[in-house]
Amino acid sequence: MSSLAYRRDIDGLRAFAVLPVLFAHAGLPGFSGGFVGVDVFFVISGFLITGILMREIGEDRFSLANFYERRARRILPALFAVFLACLGVGWFVLPPEPFKELAQSVLAALFFVSNFWFWQSTGDYFGSDAEWQPLLHTWSLSVEEQFYLGFPLLLCLLAARGRRSVLMGVAGLSVLSLLLSIWATKSQPLANYFLTPTRMWELGLGALLALGAFAAPRQRWQAELAAAAGLAMILVAVVAYDSATPFPGLAALLPCVGAAALIWAGGHGSTVTGRLVAWSPFVWVGLVSYSLYLWHWPVLVLFRLLHGSAELPLELALQAIALSLVLAWLSWRFVEAPFRKPAPTGMSRRVLVRTCGALATLTVALALVVNVNKGVPERLPEDLFTTYREAIKRAPEERRCMDRLPEEGLCEFGADDGQGNNMDYLLWGDSHAGAFLPGFQLWLRERGHRGLAAVKSACAPLMGVVRVEMGSAQDCDRFNAQVIEMLEGREDISTVILVARWALVVEGSRSPGESGPPAVLGLAGQQEPLTASDDPGRDNAGLVAQGLAETVSRIRATGREVLIVESIPEIAFSVPMAIVSSEFVGAQLQAAPTLEEVQARNQRTNEILGSLVEAFQIQRESLVPDLCHPRCQIQADGRPLYRDDDHLSAFGSEQLVPELLDRLGSG
Repeated sequence: MSSLAYRRDIDGLRAFAVLPVLFAHAGLPGFSGGFVGVDVFFVISGFLITGILMREIGEDRFSLANFYERRARRILPALFAVFLACLGVGWFVLPPEPFKELAQSVLAALFFVSNFWFWQSTGDYFGSDAEWQPLLHTWSLSVEEQFYLGFPLLLCLLAARGRRSVLMGVAGLSVLSLLLSIWATKSQPLANYFLTPTRMWELGLGALLALGAFAAPRQRWQAELAAAAGLAMILVAVVAYDSATPFPGLAALLPCVGAAALIWAGGHGSTVTGRLVAWSPFVWVGLVSYSLYLWHWPVLVLFRLLHGSAELPLELALQAIALSLVLAWLSWRFVEAPFRKPAPTGMSRRVLVRTCGALATLTVALALVVNVNKGVPERLPEDLFTTYREAIKRAPEERRCMDRLPEEGLCEFGADDGQGNNMDYLLWGDSHAGAFLPGFQLWLRERGHRGLAAVKSACAPLMGVVRVEMGSAQDCDRFNAQVIEMLEGREDISTVILVARWALVVEGSRSPGESGPPAVLGLAGQQEPLTASDDPGRDNAGLVAQGLAETVSRIRATGREVLIVESIPEIAFSVPMAIVSSEFVGAQLQAAPTLEEVQARNQRTNEILGSLVEAFQIQRESLVPDLCHPRCQIQADGRPLYRDDDHLSAFGSEQLVPELLDRLGSG
């Protein structure tokens, strides 16, 4: 078993974990894979805590109460400070709905279930919604604490049967966890990222190190090579990975094995790489790494709010990093350090329990008050709050109809023909089509028409093509196949209207300034995306052209007309949030994109649509001329036209969609 003597190289390694996370979250170039720092933390944690536990078990002095007391001293004080600071600052800067969500996430993080909370409440760890969640990063703390709920007892049970049982038990669980993570990378990518079962192997790898599962190097050069390779593996992952990398799964082996190699080599003597990692500045960052991790994300969210955009310019990003470092040192010096010292030189267990109990009671009370009062809308001027609430609210039509399969019965809209059978139009597409529903409904009623809606999030109407990064559970191929089969089995519905975020699926990347993962396309039934290097021309754009041509061809074969609506302008920042922040806290209101920028973004998309218009004699319409002249409009009559950065609000839909649909037949 490795020695538990203090190791400067491990504190230095913490710096190589936390700094990439900080720089990646701040948006600094060259750190797109900085999120792997969390995985390095998991390996370190598994190594250190397992070493302590096995020593105490071996000396017959293990106490579960003592173990959790140490965890409480280490974790809770700084965490309470961050909770209270977020609630305090949030009172002055957050609109009601985000403030309510903050209070809910405080409760989830306090009980160490925030990984479940964010798994369910955010679309993606890298998504645009996540950029505004001040406590998103606490998911990793929840994973650790859930792991340590049962791990000490497991070690005790296994240790009673001998060292071999401990090694086999920990190794077996780790392998199962890794296999589960590899499977979930494609089938359940979001759960894979957030949940403990698919992360246990990373902590288990560190535990195996502490258990002496890996033999000592026979020669000095082996340790030197392992240390150098380990650091290189971490740095390669930091630089080469990005939000499109399927993670954790197999990709997480690179940083995790790298961290394990560094720890293993350092446990058998000094190495050149180990001395580099143990350089005093790195050790200092490592000492404050927990507080730095806690504070950096809320600071970045605050800067985004004040700037009015999820993407910070370099100057503001550097200021946020500097403030995070200052807060980390203050937190470590005046919060972490005093609580970590036990009696007689520090705080007794009784005082610790009373203090943490009082802080927990205060935190829960404040969070409940904010939650029960729905974010305390009285903080905002009434008209501003009403405008914001109406802008972000999904229309009843969208809530009712999104993600319904044709076999379940699609939503019907429009005028009542007295029979309720014959339909004139089908609106088919992804969540952008869902955002069209209020305007679609209004237009149908005013014109005396009837229609159906087949709308599913992240499912553009592309036959045989799926969003690989969404996982197989998204089931887009099944949804689209059912829509076509429904059309081929009906005699009504004269026109099919296709709406999607075409620019995203064609380009793969998001619009400039927008955070979030890229769209990775692949053929249905294939586990891996096709790229231009795999088959020339079969990149995202090629797959969109192929899938959309198949969709249009099959619709036209039924004798129906087709209208394709171009992508609406992508704004790259949350319009309601930016407007409220501008009026509530004086944040800078970002400029919307220009017509020229929108056209450049959609150049390949419009070439694809143009070729389909010519090939199949279909109609193509766009909201871009209505919105961008030359800078794109984001509000009308003081009301946001968007509910976020790229979906129309219900108001925007009712303002814009009927006029667009009126052009049916005139194109």
